[in-house]
Amino acid sequence: MTEISDLSQDRPRKAWLPAVVWVLLAIGLTVGFAHIFGEMWGRWFPSWRREHLDFYKRITGGESYYTHAPLVPLLSLLIAVLLLRHTRIRVRPWRAAGAAVLILSMLLHLAACLARVNFASGFAFIGMLTGLVLLIWGIDALRRLWFPIALLFFMVPLPEVSIANLNFKLKMFAAELGVSVANGIGIPVERMGNRVLLEGDKTLVIANVCNGLRTLISLLAFGALYAYVCRLRGLWRIGLFLMSLPVAIVSNSLRIVSLILVAHIWDEDTATGWFHDWSGLLIFVLAFLLMFGTERLILWARKALGRPAEIVPLFHDVRRSPEDFEQGIRLFRAAASPRAGFAVAMALATAGGAWWLSQSIPPTWNERTAQQALPRLLEVDGTAMSSYDVPIDQLTKDVLETGDCLNRVYVAPDAPQVTFTIIFSKDNRKGTHPPDLCLAGSGEGIVGKGDVDVKGTEGRPIIPCREIIVQTGQTRQYHLYTYKCGGRYTRGFWEQQFTIFANGLLRRNASGALIRVSTSVQTSVEDARQRAMALLRVAVPHLDRKLN
Repeated sequence: MTEISDLSQDRPRKAWLPAVVWVLLAIGLTVGFAHIFGEMWGRWFPSWRREHLDFYKRITGGESYYTHAPLVPLLSLLIAVLLLRHTRIRVRPWRAAGAAVLILSMLLHLAACLARVNFASGFAFIGMLTGLVLLIWGIDALRRLWFPIALLFFMVPLPEVSIANLNFKLKMFAAELGVSVANGIGIPVERMGNRVLLEGDKTLVIANVCNGLRTLISLLAFGALYAYVCRLRGLWRIGLFLMSLPVAIVSNSLRIVSLILVAHIWDEDTATGWFHDWSGLLIFVLAFLLMFGTERLILWARKALGRPAEIVPLFHDVRRSPEDFEQGIRLFRAAASPRAGFAVAMALATAGGAWWLSQSIPPTWNERTAQQALPRLLEVDGTAMSSYDVPIDQLTKDVLETGDCLNRVYVAPDAPQVTFTIIFSKDNRKGTHPPDLCLAGSGEGIVGKGDVDVKGTEGRPIIPCREIIVQTGQTRQYHLYTYKCGGRYTRGFWEQQFTIFANGLLRRNASGALIRVSTSVQTSVEDARQRAMALLRVAVPHLDRKLN
């Protein structure tokens, strides 16, 4: 009687423990990743920080291939709730595996916070969710919940430069396909880079080429969801998901055809205005029809070959039965265990570490930093050169995620002008990227590129640089550029990115910049090269004193 009485008294006392654990886990994850979701929101909607715009333009403005991302966590949560409610899940914790995944994810997140690698923190969030499921509920729960967890990958913005080349090629392929279809139906049209030229001096600009195929990531997410619920199984399901890539290209090409058609019949403003916005939604209708048609075609082909697919309901073999009516209570109470206490400790440690590291990030930059780095009057090879600034538009600054930009034109009597451009930030690597894609995408043909060294600079024997010669019509332009990484200069983009990353981890100078000198090729490439080198040679000592 004494033992029974003690148990009956102890049960109410511990009934609150699971609720406390779940609340602490929610607080830890919220505090630990709040600033990362804030950063991702800025990447999802590049114009969000432009407070002078109305709400609609802040959401739709800019060029982002992640405008679908806010729907992903909501959809993931909905799927997870349905799975927890309607499928059978046993509590069989994997303590060692769960703890290992949790610790590694926490370390990844803290390192990413220190070095400001936001996409890695997004992946760390997914890793921590996986570790919590394994640690508290176990492998059986992860088998049910793997898809809503994996779906979260589609909300994390990848570094644009890492996929820019692939996206650029896909986008140009889609544009070329769209132009070919338009010509095929009798509309005279020509493509030049990311511009489409129509009769009557009409021009369409096919979005921002630096962001690549805008619908690619969102249609891949849609394809993953469709493949998850489709009637195919095994490798056929994977094949259907892979079909979302050509579906995205075809859908985008047909959208380009529709824009060309509207511009041809009416005008550019109609094509690039309300029709452009609404045609983006129609892409998903078209993608659904193509995915549905592909699924039906596969089922028909298998039947025609005498190997019909066995159609079974989703989760038919793991659905809850009346005997599992206490499953929700078991899952909730699984938090009342020492392993859940370890999970709470990891979540709170992540929150504290992330909060402290995020506080160490320097304040937002101001545009004057770059503008004041270089004098307006310079003496280059004995010639006095004056200058004027050409402002960089706000949309470009939003995409580059820095306000520290300088675009200054230096002029002298009887000499070609030279443009000096700096995209600088004190602690953000994302403001710099290889300029090749943007130059090619804007319709300029790259006719030459290579490595060059600028010698004879005060305090620096050699400044490693890259050069690009582009041609538009009969005009050629010479571009000389280098990357600043802390106190160093390099011609390699990835070397700069790694150096800034390492500097951030070691608490050293983590500044970065893209520095470009441009001038027209009038007599020869060598003449333009020497002109650009001369200005860079004079400018670098000023940059070393100001941009640190």
